[in-house]
Amino acid sequence: MATKVFISYRRADSAGYAGRVMDRLDRELGRDLVFMDVDAIPLGTNFSKVLHEEVAKCGVLLAVIGPNWSDARDEHGNRRLDDPNDFVRIEIAAALQRNIPVIPLLLDGARIPKADELPEDLKELALRNGMEIRHASFQDDLNRLIRGLKGQADQGGAGESHLPGRNASDFPTKTDVAQSQLKGPDGLGVFLRDKRNQQVLGWLGGGLVVAATGLWAVFVYLFPPGKSPDAKSPEPIPASVQADHGGIAIGGNVTGATITTGGTTNSDRSAKPK
Repeated sequence: MATKVFISYRRADSAGYAGRVMDRLDRELGRDLVFMDVDAIPLGTNFSKVLHEEVAKCGVLLAVIGPNWSDARDEHGNRRLDDPNDFVRIEIAAALQRNIPVIPLLLDGARIPKADELPEDLKELALRNGMEIRHASFQDDLNRLIRGLKGQADQGGAGESHLPGRNASDFPTKTDVAQSQLKGPDGLGVFLRDKRNQQVLGWLGGGLVVAATGLWAVFVYLFPPGKSPDAKSPEPIPASVQADHGGIAIGGNVTGATITTGGTTNSDRSAKPK
């Protein structure tokens, strides 16, 4: 039996994305294998009852989670997830209780809420492995999702599990998401504008600077600059000898030097015959 897909979303948070996901899945899997409340629930029926019945029929539930999914408020300012009659809470809780695979689709950097941010019947959602869906890489992300869902549908009768043929490579890893963000003319800009990517690049840059500084310090310590073999010692300055009124001051070897005194020096007189 083919796997049916249930799309759970919050209208104020992700109606546009949910509609795009439904359109792609309709084309790829067939309208009969995709359930989304807008078109699938007959008029005049019990909304909550139909949701429970449809969740029971599905083989996988896609929880479309946008930035405001967990903090959406009603007209009284109360958080919707805290209301036991909240339709999104009913859908996901029903799937978790039946052990139906729930795949969080995280839109444009949204995150899966932590367990302590969720009501008791949704806490297990925090442990479910999700995949990121971004505007810049929407088609690539949906292609990977559809490959995984088709694999489930093709092997739906092979075992008791709802996902008997699931191949982990059919769903994007964080590396796949990062690569897909770099595709297209605007991909690099989107990648660099992401705050988490900016933090990682900042850490990497700081680490490279510290590493380069440390290597330079080690190099200078191990290989200090030596004296150049061509360097010459300074030439000695000739000694200066002066005498005042017959006194002679000698500042070194006076051989060959001229001795100047206050009177006539020996060097000015002619030699006496012996």
